[in-house]
Parts: sequence; structure tokens; C-alpha cells
Amino acid sequence: MNLNLRGQAVTRVCFDAALTVLTSGDCELRVETEATLRVSSGEHVSFDPEFPDSASSHLAGLIRDVITEAEVGRVGDLLIEFESGMKLIVPPDEEYEAWGIVGAKGKRVTCMPGGEIAVWSGD
Repeated sequence: MNLNLRGQAVTRVCFDAALTVLTSGDCELRVETEATLRVSSGEHVSFDPEFPDSASSHLAGLIRDVITEAEVGRVGDLLIEFESGMKLIVPPDEEYEAWGIVGAKGKRVTCMPGGEIAVWSGD
């Protein structure tokens, strides 16, 4: 499933109990479970959003980066690629909502426990 985020720039990266990424298209992405960031060097950095530690500088580097692809994989995984070559990968979690996106008009896409994708229209 294409999430229609292509061309949007990252405007803010926030760290709290989750990783929150805001875009120029008024979208909000929240990552709530373990994820991986492939950095431009090809290295993979895994992180827990509550304690991003070594990944935090790479994640902060996404500010102003432009999304080139954003989609949901067949098992509920989130895949977002950026112009810089970085790629965010969030697999589903068996017990928790792994990630969620709220669009500018209220449309929501959430990865439910086990990988099922729930979509709510903003209309």
C-alpha cells in the first residue's frame, strides 16, 4: 500500500515514549516499537524509540530530508526511503501497535498487533 508521502520533507523529529516524525505535508508518523534505520553508508542501526541512543543523531539527520517512497509491506511493515539514501524500516509487533500515520485530512493508517493494517478515512 502506497502511503502517498512522496515529495514531503521531514520538518521535525521528536523523541518521547515513541519516535514522532512530522512532514511538510502535515503528516505525523509515530513509531512505537523497535525499528531499523539504514543510513546512507549502508549500515543498519536498530533502535528502540523510547531509547534511540546511537540512532538519535541519524534520526535527527532526517530533518529537511525528502521522502522518495513510503509504503506498507505485505506483512504490515513500514518502509520509508529518503533522498539522502536513508531508509526507515518498522516491522510489525505481535503485541503492540508498531507504527501509525495521521494525514493532513485526518486519514489514519495504523499497524495493529500482529501486522494487520487498519485504515480510517478522514472524511
